[in-house]
Amino acid sequence: MSLIDKTYFVHEINIPDSDYTDLTAYITRYEKEILMKLLGYELYTLVAAYDSETSPQRIKDIVEGKEYTVSDVTIKWNGLKNTDKVSLIAYYVFYNYLKNKTTTTSTLGEVRSTSENSQIASPVLKLTGAWRRLKELYGSFDQDSLIPSAYNFLKENESDYDEWEFTELGSVNAFDL
Repeated sequence: MSLIDKTYFVHEINIPDSDYTDLTAYITRYEKEILMKLLGYELYTLVAAYDSETSPQRIKDIVEGKEYTVSDVTIKWNGLKNTDKVSLIAYYVFYNYLKNKTTTTSTLGEVRSTSENSQIASPVLKLTGAWRRLKELYGSFDQDSLIPSAYNFLKENESDYDEWEFTELGSVNAFDL
């Protein structure tokens, strides 16, 4: 069972209702992928088994969020699943969904659909914007410790997560580099 659902795909990561047919498959695939990078296999399996009633508090804190203090500053880690409907998982799924849906593979190679009364626009700005926001929510080794990211939360509470194995995310740009 996934931590997020289609309700997370609003505002800058909007996916129209008509495109929801395979969104669940994308969520299932890419949620696991990003959480394995963020948490490592062992901690991922504990988070994947999350249950709001029975999971240990340390797992609930990753999923549901928690306030913590850094240098006398209270920071709110919003969690992977929240009522704000802002999750690093959703940004990662959106990035991969849009990247994979921009063209279609055919016997002729990669093709792009055309439709009447519309003009094809480049998805680069949306792709790079989603990736930038994903990296902010995900976190990194060199990120300011006061930014409420998954990395900063886990780093600050590292003694609670002995099995945590973090993988840094790379960058993307308009040239897909």
